[in-house]
Amino acid sequence: MKIWHLECLLNSFESLGFADFDRDSKLADLLLQTSPLIDKWNNVEVLTIDEGKDSDSPHFWDCPVPVFSERAYYTVQDFLRNKAEALSLNHPEKIFYAIHVLNAIDAVDYQKAIIKQLDTGFRVGFEKYAFIEEKVEDEHIFRIFLDDRIRSAVFVSDEFKKAVESDGLAGFQFMEVWDSGK
Repeated sequence: MKIWHLECLLNSFESLGFADFDRDSKLADLLLQTSPLIDKWNNVEVLTIDEGKDSDSPHFWDCPVPVFSERAYYTVQDFLRNKAEALSLNHPEKIFYAIHVLNAIDAVDYQKAIIKQLDTGFRVGFEKYAFIEEKVEDEHIFRIFLDDRIRSAVFVSDEFKKAVESDGLAGFQFMEVWDSGK
């Protein structure tokens, strides 16, 4: 089993940003939490910031969440069920969703992971990920904790990655961060 860090390709692909940054930028902090936002989320307008090839997962400059095209959403919606919410983004030409991952799991194997820390001892990230296999084996999309803080990075399973690739979705990038066989 492998775990992948879900990212988007920037080179030559379109990217998005808030149409009204001053009004909507406060939503970025809410998207880091794991409380549902569907009731607070309305009429969030986005624009294409950088023109490029059409992307099913365009980079969203103003928010730390994945964005999926309508096609990508329908491809992976079964993996998102009860784990993430798709928040509609109003774009003048296309249908996009901000994917707010609600599923944060305490699955880091701190005995095997290599943690980045400041000289003060404050832990700020990972040099090498390691997971507790039993905690990730049935998880297809999730975020993790570093100590008591939820990280913004989104991780996905082999099955999620295969669904995206088999449907030929553009703009996704998967970085292998852990292999249970190694």
